[in-house]
Amino acid sequence: MAVGAHGTDKVGGTGGRGKAEGAPCSGCAGCRPTTPWAELAAEMRRIKGATELSYGTLAQRTHYSRSSWERFLNQKQLPTRVAVEEFAAAAGADPAPLLLRLERSLAHETATRAAAAAHDRARDGAPPAAPAAPAPRRESRLPGLGRPLGLLAAGALVGGGVVTALNRAARIRKGA
Repeated sequence: MAVGAHGTDKVGGTGGRGKAEGAPCSGCAGCRPTTPWAELAAEMRRIKGATELSYGTLAQRTHYSRSSWERFLNQKQLPTRVAVEEFAAAAGADPAPLLLRLERSLAHETATRAAAAAHDRARDGAPPAAPAAPAPRRESRLPGLGRPLGLLAAGALVGGGVVTALNRAARIRKGA
């Protein structure tokens, strides 16, 4: 049985490089990352290795767990902007290049999903979809308050009414 460049079998539809199509590269020297997401993950792994940070140390220095860092750095989940910023701070690295790669990754993922959806529609014989217009922003029913604050205010009003009703019922029972 032949062994591929990644040390895996070529059998089972794994292509010439020995890696399943679309599977993330673990950052070996023989493979060049091909997507912005792969480049981001590879750069974060390089920084992690250079600073000798473990997943546990990253978890201690940030608000993310060891398993989250494993997913981010092994390209199982795209990290958030906050995660990239915290990673850079924990490693003592400049966050700007990583954030640029993250933005490219997000744009690439969006474009890839849009292309896949267009391909699916074309395959099904549906006409191409028009670009989606942004949804109109709904105004809060309480003028001058944002939605979260408006909901909080509405909850306080309802809660105050319930407390008033319960107090009134208690006074009526005591008086009777």
